Amino acid sequence: MKRKSTEINDAPEMGNFSTGEVNLDMIQEENLVDITPQPTYTEATIQAPAPHVYKAVKNCLRNEKIIVRRLPKRTGLVKDSKHVLGDGMHDNAYRMLSVPKLQRSNNFVNVLTNEEKECLEQVMGLEPNALSIYRQPAEKNFWSNANPTGQSFVKLTKRDNVFDLSKPSDYIAYKILLANKDKICSSMAEYQEKPKETYEYVIIREEEESKQAQGNTDATIQAFMKLGKISDDKDVLKLVVETMMGKKYSEKTPAEWYMTQASDLIKGGAKNAKLFLSIVNDDLLDIKVLIRKAISKGVIADRGGYLYIKDSNTPMCGDGEEPTQAVAAKWLSKPRNQEALFSIQAKVKE
Repeated sequence: MKRKSTEINDAPEMGNFSTGEVNLDMIQEENLVDITPQPTYTEATIQAPAPHVYKAVKNCLRNEKIIVRRLPKRTGLVKDSKHVLGDGMHDNAYRMLSVPKLQRSNNFVNVLTNEEKECLEQVMGLEPNALSIYRQPAEKNFWSNANPTGQSFVKLTKRDNVFDLSKPSDYIAYKILLANKDKICSSMAEYQEKPKETYEYVIIREEEESKQAQGNTDATIQAFMKLGKISDDKDVLKLVVETMMGKKYSEKTPAEWYMTQASDLIKGGAKNAKLFLSIVNDDLLDIKVLIRKAISKGVIADRGGYLYIKDSNTPMCGDGEEPTQAVAAKWLSKPRNQEALFSIQAKVKE
């Protein structure tokens, strides 16, 4: 088939190419270019990003509540324990504790384990690594105060602060508090073993609290009753006051002074009374008093918080344990270690 061209050809002359007629059958197929039509995209055809695929992790949240209780702090300017500033903090004041930073790198301290991060990211509906401390820029870092949707501070008041560990935000707050090791004591057991003057609050489990007196009035009454029973025992009074205050006092300090201090502390409020009760109701109180006396007389050696019977250089613990004061007290209370207990008692009395 031949087709006549009716259009004027303004192209320059190219060899013997004739503009009069074009034989379409003679055009070789290999010279043809097939142009595939491109799809037209509309808003309806744009696919949403695929949801995050999470792996199975252990749930770190638990059905438990904790109390973060302020420890008694006396100031030299105010002597009256009932004064609004009697324990060094106004009723309406509060503390803001942030995520600590490492001195060398200036990075945030990892307050969560990797498993906790993965669990909380899933529970909170966050993308993977959303809780990474290395995330940049700062406004996208969950732990930075530059991120309005993050969590960088925990607010603590003078009154008891209750946190529900079944809630992600409260669990994260709890972990931030634990990271502030100089200001927050992780448990009453640790506080009794190693009271530090820098501690401002102690974490108490709900089940521990339930063992103490029920109600504010009962706690105060019971505390004064206990105080009356130990009023003649200077060594016990010394341990109780030093533990509550987080300070060490001279061996020459009279019992009357400890009695007055203990009474003032109890008058300072129900939370002080409960703290007093938790110390004096300890089943190992007498042994802990003995250990302190033995340390002061050189019968027991205290080497960086680890206790040893000095004569035999025997660590005061069982196999696989560290001889801390709490472990040493339990060790001495066991029947198989009664010989060591009697020996220490005898040497302390010499």
